[in-house]
Amino acid sequence: MKKWKMNRKKKLSSQAVQILFNHGIYQFGNSLSIIFVNLYLWRLTNSLWISGMYNLIAILAQAVTTILIGKRSKKIGRTLMYRYGILLTALFYLFIVVLQENIIQHFYWFALIKGIAQGMYWVAYFTIVHEFSSDQNRFRYLGWNQIVMGGSNLLGPAIAGFIISLSNELSGYMIVFSLAFLMFVIATIGSFQIQKEKMPHKSYYMKYLKLIIIREPNFLKALIGWFVLGFPQGILMYIPPILIYSIFNNESVVGYLNIVFLSLSILSSYLISRLAEIEATRGYLLLAALGFILASLFLIWDINMITVILFMSVHHLFKPLQGNAYAAFYFQWIDLLPLKGAFRVESIVLRETFINLGRAMGIITFMIFSAEIDGSIVAYVILAVMLMQLILPFFAKNSPHK
Repeated sequence: MKKWKMNRKKKLSSQAVQILFNHGIYQFGNSLSIIFVNLYLWRLTNSLWISGMYNLIAILAQAVTTILIGKRSKKIGRTLMYRYGILLTALFYLFIVVLQENIIQHFYWFALIKGIAQGMYWVAYFTIVHEFSSDQNRFRYLGWNQIVMGGSNLLGPAIAGFIISLSNELSGYMIVFSLAFLMFVIATIGSFQIQKEKMPHKSYYMKYLKLIIIREPNFLKALIGWFVLGFPQGILMYIPPILIYSIFNNESVVGYLNIVFLSLSILSSYLISRLAEIEATRGYLLLAALGFILASLFLIWDINMITVILFMSVHHLFKPLQGNAYAAFYFQWIDLLPLKGAFRVESIVLRETFINLGRAMGIITFMIFSAEIDGSIVAYVILAVMLMQLILPFFAKNSPHK
């Protein structure tokens, strides 16, 4: 009887299932294209600087957008902001299809549009995640969220790589970007199925952040943790596909290897959704950090086909453990801060701002030290940002319940 009650508490609502489904469509469109936008830029320029600047501008634009739209999101509602984020992403890919190779002349504008769209979407999405989950089923929701994302990410790059490999020159990229545009249009339509919130709290309470931190200083540690977590993510957003393409010189291999890597993430996410407990957060974060360091040591040994595959495989095994553990820990804070649910949007804005600043600093660090993709310094930069993850359990040391 007790076991039945626990299972019932962990059950996801029909609205949560709908959100996961629509997020899957969004993520499938993303996975079709996000890797290959970076490869498209690389094919056109062979410049790590342009690739780095594109991602840096996008991430900084996302961070700034996150800060600026927080107040607006509370006024008009997270559902509309969620919808606008998807629609702007659709327009981003439509513009790429129209301009094609001319994207190089305007890559900074494309990066800006991408960052704004991502900022709008993720602030709204994570607010929705918190609203439709609880401490009892949050690990379950986040686990299924990773499975949905992993499944979408598994199929997308493989399909895209296959399409590109069958096409002449760069025309395959345009087919892939057109498909991505279609997916985002479908996701925009699907967003109308998401329940509109009643919005009892329209006031924006960011002005009370200083007072909240004075009262709950450990909340600032939780925010700094997102900055640390973001460091390797910025680098790994675009370097691994370029590494793999440089070794194999074939887009389809990039897609097929992605199936292997994301299958490991899906397996890891499934185990997390079944077995993880919120009380073991610090242990999960330490284990994930050690896994990341182990993965990086393969690249220190050498950068070749075997070591890159080993690095990506081990990293994808531990990535869901770190992400889900820290997200669940942070969501506890939202429920226990002085303003509780009234500070939900502000908490997500802060999360997205800190993690994106961390991603930006990771990219800047990489651009400073790594001028060539095949240089040994690449491995040491990646190892350094992975070693930083060892301090993440410190930021989760004090439970928000204490």
